[in-house]
Amino acid sequence: MLFKKRPLIIIVLILLVFALLTYQSLKGESRFSNLAVYPLSLIMQADSAVINGVKNILGIGKEDENRRLLDKARRLSSEASKYSAIESENSRLRALLDLKSERTDTVTAAEVFARDPTNWFQMLWINKGLTDGISKDMAAVTYAGVVGRVYRVLGGKASIILLTDVNSAAAVKIQPFGIDGILEGRGIRNCYLKYIPQDAEIEIGLPVVTSGLDGIYPEGLLVGYITGIKKKSGEFFWDVEVKPAQDLNAVEEVVILRR
Repeated sequence: MLFKKRPLIIIVLILLVFALLTYQSLKGESRFSNLAVYPLSLIMQADSAVINGVKNILGIGKEDENRRLLDKARRLSSEASKYSAIESENSRLRALLDLKSERTDTVTAAEVFARDPTNWFQMLWINKGLTDGISKDMAAVTYAGVVGRVYRVLGGKASIILLTDVNSAAAVKIQPFGIDGILEGRGIRNCYLKYIPQDAEIEIGLPVVTSGLDGIYPEGLLVGYITGIKKKSGEFFWDVEVKPAQDLNAVEEVVILRR
């Protein structure tokens, strides 16, 4: 009840103080002015404290602070993402340089700048070409494994046909047994091994490497790993699925190897 009458009490006190100050002004006296105003100031301070407390509880007046904190968090998150991307790129480039320096058949390193926008061909374009010593059917690899081969060459750029393209084929062998086969693309994420006899003892997880018998890919390059083995009725060969070691959707740089 007292809380509900607080505004009325404050108004009455203000009117009393105003009347007292007016009377003192007419009399020319001011010694009681501070004494008259003091109780009112205490009440006003108390009300201000209550109001501020309510604001703090409800979060009123903190919108700007919250917004600043949120903006700062976003900036920090963005900076962390940029730092992570830079670290990933540096790591990838170091591995690529190591690969380039380790192999004596290296022609050049190149960056991927475009991909074929259609679904008919699985290709990517690199920023090196004839002027850099690249020629058709040279192998394109990364530190992780084989990407594909050079398909078309122009003055300052070239296209790479990926292992998964329907027009792609590579002579390979299954390690550690050295079982030979032909790796073909089917236009999907994985490749398939042909001509693996059903009496061959193979299992999921075995690595597949290039054999060098096709005259395109140098021997011993990692191609991928067996992820599926199926037996078809009336067939003499296993239907073997192979997942490329290199994620072909995430290739950003390649090393070109001579035949």
